[in-house]
This record gives sequence, structure tokens and C-alpha cells, in this order.
Amino acid sequence: MSSPTALRPLDPTPKRPDEPVALPHHRLTVEIDVRCAHLANPVLAIARLLASEAQLFAHVSGDDERIVVAVALPDDTAVSRENAAAWIRWGVHNAG
Repeated sequence: MSSPTALRPLDPTPKRPDEPVALPHHRLTVEIDVRCAHLANPVLAIARLLASEAQLFAHVSGDDERIVVAVALPDDTAVSRENAAAWIRWGVHNAG
């Protein structure tokens, strides 16, 4: 048995903003040369690990030869930079 369902048009998509969000003032960017990747998509794996495990706001991009990881920092202290760098090393290592 089927019952009729009232269909309604989809809500219109909101207008896309004209300007992107500005980069954070304090950030650490690391470029990594890829020698060997064990996962099919290490860029995605790194981004997910840093977000879920380190709770970092990260932008990860790259290809089969180079990966760039940029993370937002709460401040520009050496402790924050060292902590973020340690998390990036951990994420890259575990993403294969």
C-alpha cells in the first residue's frame, strides 16, 4: 500500500559569499615531500586525524609529490608552534 506524498520545491540555495574567509593571523604551515604513501588519499587522512585527534583547524592540500599542511594557532608562542608541529608530524606519520 502506498500513500501520496505532498512534494514541495527545494528551498533556494543561499547566495555564495563574495569574499573567502580570511586566513587566521597565527598559523603554522608545513610543506612535506612525499616519498611513499601507503594510503590512497593521505591528504584526507591527515586532515581527518588532525581535526579529530588534535582538534586543530587545518587546511591540508597536495598531491603525490608534496603535501602542505596549514594549521591555525591560538597565539604565536614557541610552545604553540612546537605543539602544532608535533601534532602534524604525528598525523603525517599515522596517515602513512
